[in-house]
Amino acid sequence: MHGGYEDGRAVNSNSMAQYGGSSTSSKGRVRKGLLGLTNLGNTCFMNSVLQCLSHTHGMQKYFRLCSHDYSAKGPSSRQRLLMSFAHWFERDWGTDVSALYHSPEDILRCVQQLNPIFQGYSQQDAQEFLRCVLDNMHEELRREVPDVAGLSFSGLRPRIEVGTSSSSASLPGPEGSNGASARPASASPSGSAARQLMQLCQTAEVDTDAGEIRLPTVRQAPGTGSETRTGSSDRGAPNATPNGEDTSSAASSSSGGQYSSPNGCAANASPTCSPIAPCGTGKATARTPRERQLGQDDENTAMSDAPRAIEKKPSEAGQQRPHYASIISELFEGHVVSAVRCLECQRTSRTTEPLYDVSVQIPNPSELSSSAPDLEREVSGRNLGFTNMLSSVAGKVKGLIYDKGVDITDCLRKFCAPEYLVGKEKYECEHCKRKTDGERRLVFKELPEVLCIHIKRFRYDSSWFNAQKNSRVVTFPVTKHLDMSPFLDEPPPHSVEYRLVGLIQHIGSMGGGHYVSYCQHKRKTQEWFEFDDLQVRAVSADVVEKAEPYVLFYQRLPSKAARAERQNFKTDRKKTEATIRDYLLSLPDPPPEKMIGNADGRNLGPALQKLYRNPPTCLDVVFVSKRWYVRLACMSEPGPIDNYEYICPHGLLGSAVLEAALEPFMPISRSRYEVLIATYGGGPMIRALDICPQCQRHLQVFNDRKQTEYELVTKYDTKTTGEGHGWYLVDAVWVNKWKRYVRSDPITEIHDISATAPGPVNNGRLLDKHGEPRSGLKLRIDYIGVNARVWWLFMHVHGGGPALCRQELDLYSEGHRLETELMLEELKLNGPHHHVARATSWEFVEQCKGDIEMFEQQYGRGRASPVATPSSPVEAFQS
Repeated sequence: MHGGYEDGRAVNSNSMAQYGGSSTSSKGRVRKGLLGLTNLGNTCFMNSVLQCLSHTHGMQKYFRLCSHDYSAKGPSSRQRLLMSFAHWFERDWGTDVSALYHSPEDILRCVQQLNPIFQGYSQQDAQEFLRCVLDNMHEELRREVPDVAGLSFSGLRPRIEVGTSSSSASLPGPEGSNGASARPASASPSGSAARQLMQLCQTAEVDTDAGEIRLPTVRQAPGTGSETRTGSSDRGAPNATPNGEDTSSAASSSSGGQYSSPNGCAANASPTCSPIAPCGTGKATARTPRERQLGQDDENTAMSDAPRAIEKKPSEAGQQRPHYASIISELFEGHVVSAVRCLECQRTSRTTEPLYDVSVQIPNPSELSSSAPDLEREVSGRNLGFTNMLSSVAGKVKGLIYDKGVDITDCLRKFCAPEYLVGKEKYECEHCKRKTDGERRLVFKELPEVLCIHIKRFRYDSSWFNAQKNSRVVTFPVTKHLDMSPFLDEPPPHSVEYRLVGLIQHIGSMGGGHYVSYCQHKRKTQEWFEFDDLQVRAVSADVVEKAEPYVLFYQRLPSKAARAERQNFKTDRKKTEATIRDYLLSLPDPPPEKMIGNADGRNLGPALQKLYRNPPTCLDVVFVSKRWYVRLACMSEPGPIDNYEYICPHGLLGSAVLEAALEPFMPISRSRYEVLIATYGGGPMIRALDICPQCQRHLQVFNDRKQTEYELVTKYDTKTTGEGHGWYLVDAVWVNKWKRYVRSDPITEIHDISATAPGPVNNGRLLDKHGEPRSGLKLRIDYIGVNARVWWLFMHVHGGGPALCRQELDLYSEGHRLETELMLEELKLNGPHHHVARATSWEFVEQCKGDIEMFEQQYGRGRASPVATPSSPVEAFQS
């Protein structure tokens, strides 16, 4: 039976059970990072991944220090996943670690909701679980990041000082600018047509009627149901789906569960696991180009889609897309260059794609003995196939006698080795205007901070019964460093080295096996520990070297200067916090200890909150974000100081609550900040943490309008046309954005408004370039219908259009006149409810941002027609 680890000895799990997982050691010692994990029934695949992520320093430090980034979000499956990981990291690394083990039931439940393939007690694959977890955390944590090179900090308030050289651009606002008197519909979403009925205003099991929106009586997010995702090659740009989720990255779905239980394991089966085939609907992270061409687990899959995977039109390659980032992408994202050369015209096409892990094949002995092929040799489909057949036979015979295994660098060389596109896989050359023989190479353009190398040991030919495991020995450096410089597109000025911090090992065969993990402790980098579910024991580096690796975790090594800067920052931060505490205690009427709290921002007392809003000049302190500090402490290149991400357009902190505005920051000395700015750039310098009254007003009117809109839709929404006779059709994608918005919690950060608001109604997706309805659109999938009252409410609150009014609930039926007489009395600016009408109009909330004086100057007391805009014509649109 598995046991726990305590003080270097294996502890029997029976002695731990009586404490319910919260016992302390007999000597009272606290061991951080050494908690075992309960096996919940074939969940060793999950436990091995959780241990490796816990010992990825940047992950656990971010979740423990930057809770403000995720704790304020709404209750969704992804949000619960984040909170579950935060709970796990805190239990494993917190200041009061007293338990011997942890039960990750909450993490398992969240992942099962997000991806049904992990439901039940069947055998699962550790790498698939890793990808699923990282993908969903990235999607929940990602934020749009402005280009720091285009920012200017010169026009900010006196308390916000310039930290870098300014440019002609200004700080980005939380919203895009709108016209003075008209609000055009937003651009068409980049995602595909809606594939299911909108269900964001009710539980996932209840369908929405086509003729109404059906808001629930209680405003709470659905707590159950899976969030199935579809594939996409770009994790950076969001693609809207009908249920309001972004599909900018791929993940597994329930349709791919054909390999989930190869041995028919039941709930009472022993906790042994063997890897499964990946589901067929995509991956949890962006796959490498080679995986898209070869297939994730089938080494013999033909590269029939290679040209499509490589070729990109110049207009697409140069298209500007918003940049999104999260702690996941900052740690795990790298970029690979796929270069395809036509062997006739010698022209090369290059494509850069993101990757979050590297799936490498194990080369056979013949591939190791042969040198790189001559690029100028004659490439013939028949000759090449015959040569490969002979090499394969010779390699197998030789491997039976001389095979001594391969090194991980041999696997990387095979990943980057040239491949020839001949026969059915010929390259579609744009210059030659036909299919030609080609050569493809993969090289790394940018390497991640944490390099995950997945070794493709499992091969699935045509069915599960033909599956095989490649147990060939793969050696890897444990005490030495891994140099990735030879695999970069351009030779770096200095070597790019990584050290091993963790690995996942699969023991057994395809029919049954078990996962364990080995992790290097961050406090003592020479100590390795083996994590086998509940059992945790110290092992030597020699034991780790003999493991059969399945997934390897490598941490990029910082330079000596970066390590020195880390230490200087920590020393300065502690000194600054001590100086602040001494200052408060030296006051004539010093505050009690509980009024001070922790100066690092984890638990600020009222005295520190007051001081941070207006620090005395004698302290000479400035503030940097905790998020940037995590990057400095855990990454080789932290990037520019990101204070600009927290500053509102008025140069202050755009938060509705003082405590929320203070939490993301920590104080340091001004002298240290100036050194950091000179080294890393960024800014601006923040000398005081004061919230912006203008943004507070904007947040207040935004939240008030959202509540009023919810109440009005609840009042007037019906299953029929109501008091009118026409159906007003609305794009399904926009409706789902609106449902997420109206059900969201009150917004507390000004930068969250643009991400929450649905924007103007955009029916343009339903029409072709001639303004006619696109063919093949379906009710409940691409559009729904609302009555006249709800339509005019949408126009007043959000604007947009165009109006699509029909006699029947069918886009292709005969048009109907717009029933302007059914505009809501509550929304007439020149009526008795003009205060409500003004407070809910998009002009007042989005354009004037709650400024009554500005609104009256531009629009007066009322306006003639709140919906007569170029994007919402009064005339009915005829089919």
